[in-house]
Amino acid sequence: MVSFDAILAMKKMASDPIKRKALIKDATCIGGLVLVLSNPDPQIIQLALETLLLLAEQAENQIILHDFIGMMDQLELVITKATCDQTIQSMAEKLYLLLSKLEETSTLKDSSNTSVSSRRSSCNKNRSLLGTHKSKAIVLQLRGMVDKSDRDLCMRLLLQVKGVISITFDMKKMRCIVRSKLDVKPESLVRAIARSQTFAAQQVVKTDSGEELFVTFNAHSQELNKENNEELPEYLPDEEETLIDDKAVSRSGKGDKKSGTGWLSAAASFLTNSFYW
Repeated sequence: MVSFDAILAMKKMASDPIKRKALIKDATCIGGLVLVLSNPDPQIIQLALETLLLLAEQAENQIILHDFIGMMDQLELVITKATCDQTIQSMAEKLYLLLSKLEETSTLKDSSNTSVSSRRSSCNKNRSLLGTHKSKAIVLQLRGMVDKSDRDLCMRLLLQVKGVISITFDMKKMRCIVRSKLDVKPESLVRAIARSQTFAAQQVVKTDSGEELFVTFNAHSQELNKENNEELPEYLPDEEETLIDDKAVSRSGKGDKKSGTGWLSAAASFLTNSFYW
């Protein structure tokens, strides 16, 4: 997570017209500013917005900020978030409207004669169009996470997945909510977390009745199948081939006690079908 001091340093750079040019070209810094807009600390959110507003003072920078993945979605979340104070929401709305004029130039050209209420209605219209069609939320149940260092590692691994917009952790429930582009698959997030080799993740989904289910993905299924196929002798009969499903669904809070015996049973079945004497 980007620290307060790091954002403060970026704000100082954004205040300098010369250093501002270098900062706007640094995708890592801009991505960090976008990410912290979902931070629970209002001071960090406000500092990030102040930095982004400084960058947006130049017209050529507005295009870069508008097109940066997750920028508009994060601003929408800040504007509609009930826990954000009025100052932060006003700053987010100001930046949102400034970047939105790239899409609605004809509407916002005469902004000096536009009332505040009409600008807000325009902003609400944009939110309704963009909020549900450009991103989605994926809830992951984390297994084996112990402390803050694990959380930071999990965040770094998830940010490596292309299309991830923001990550919010709920350490009490050991869950994280990943907001991403529509083409991001939950399997890719689970595989990314599995690379830690110390903890794992399951997708949390809800049924129509509101019941929570845990969806398990075999993060290493492709690699394991490839290795097994290379080691199998050519004369093994096809009809004896063992098929292993790479996805399983379990109900929330159930099935944990039987996981040990189920694993032993599956292992015994696999050995029986795979070895030939």
